[in-house]
Amino acid sequence: MSTREIFCEEKGEADSPPIVFLHGLLGSSRNWRSVSKSLADRWRIFALDLRNQGHSFHHEDASVSVMADDLLGWLDEMKLETVRLCGHSLGGKVAMRFAVDHPERVEKLVVVDIAPRDYPPEHHVPTLDAMLGLDLAKLSSRKEADDALSKNIPNWAFRQFLLTNLQEENSRLEWKPNLRFLRNSIEELSANPLGESDRYAGRALFVRGGKSGYLRSEHSSLIRKHFPKSVITVLAEAGHDVHVEDREGFLRVLEAFIVD
Repeated sequence: MSTREIFCEEKGEADSPPIVFLHGLLGSSRNWRSVSKSLADRWRIFALDLRNQGHSFHHEDASVSVMADDLLGWLDEMKLETVRLCGHSLGGKVAMRFAVDHPERVEKLVVVDIAPRDYPPEHHVPTLDAMLGLDLAKLSSRKEADDALSKNIPNWAFRQFLLTNLQEENSRLEWKPNLRFLRNSIEELSANPLGESDRYAGRALFVRGGKSGYLRSEHSSLIRKHFPKSVITVLAEAGHDVHVEDREGFLRVLEAFIVD
């Protein structure tokens, strides 16, 4: 994709208060569909594809800061002065960066299962390398791609998530995300998106999956350092994909926060 187009799935009425959702690494706007469907009768929902992922444009600069800039440009283009902003994992990093840089545009901030800290980049490297290592020209179906990935990624459910990034164009399989740009940027994407003095003084909710290691109780002081008006809620039975694994619980805490 050559133009700097940010893809968006929109639901709800134009006069309803807006919420913007941002997905995690190797995800897309489709990850928010069930949540969006549940909220669309009361809210105007925008689920965006971050650059290099989903149907949005590709660019070699895949940093969190430029994704926050993309969001600012998109909000200006949509003439949205303020929004409630919710991001999961990598999308949560973008949301934190954006809220710090443009607090006047964020009415309330929701960050899902990620903390303002460094994460080990090697966590994602095997997955990206496995995807890049597939010779898609020799594969004719999603099933063949699944079989090929299974050699390095044994978890069936995780492979199905990854395979949502596979599409067929002109009878050929290809990846929708620019995996090479993401792989080249993985150290920066894994790093803390905030600087030592960064603060967001608005209200923030951090939602933690009780079975996830991404956001743990020892990260509370880091969160409150950068987000002094934050609250942290734990959904005990959810893992990292909180909004998928405990959708009802997530909707309950989300709406209680954004309505209050």
